[in-house]
Amino acid sequence: MEPSVSRWDEIAALVRRARRGDEAAFAELLERHREAVTSTLIACGVRSRETARDLAQDVAIRAWRSLERLEDPRSFPAWLRRIAANAARDHLRRAAVRSERALDEALDLASDDDPHERSERRSELRLMLAALEAEDEASRRLVLARADGVGIAELAAREGLSVGAVKMRLLRIRQRLRGRLEAMRDRGRGGAS
Repeated sequence: MEPSVSRWDEIAALVRRARRGDEAAFAELLERHREAVTSTLIACGVRSRETARDLAQDVAIRAWRSLERLEDPRSFPAWLRRIAANAARDHLRRAAVRSERALDEALDLASDDDPHERSERRSELRLMLAALEAEDEASRRLVLARADGVGIAELAAREGLSVGAVKMRLLRIRQRLRGRLEAMRDRGRGGAS
């Protein structure tokens, strides 16, 4: 149900007060739209309610810092949801980069002198190789060459592809491998269920 005109007027008045530095007015705006922010974050792919709560704080900070740029104070609810959607997208992008770095570290066996760490990475590599069996030969060749330290530009030249195409292929392969690795780990943790 759409808020009545007086509700929109209340929102606009709170925004104007918040723009003048009234923190209580801004806190009231955030409280009124807390569920909309959380549901937007979750709808955009944030899986954990705890992470959504943390991101909601980031949304509040972003909103406070950019409140002056809000053209129509009555559009505050939609504007705040856009900020939440952008925060979710940024969070998911950072998580994907962290996952890719972890996968790269698992592939980089040669650079680690610690025997225990090397053993852990070998185990991880074995899991990855098992997951790789389902990949085609070209994909296996790319991943294994990357694990051997071959640079992206050299891989592109070897495969007759652009650097961007190699990066995209590696990203897609890693995404598939991540899914398979998680499934293998889950089966290993849960035993034969």
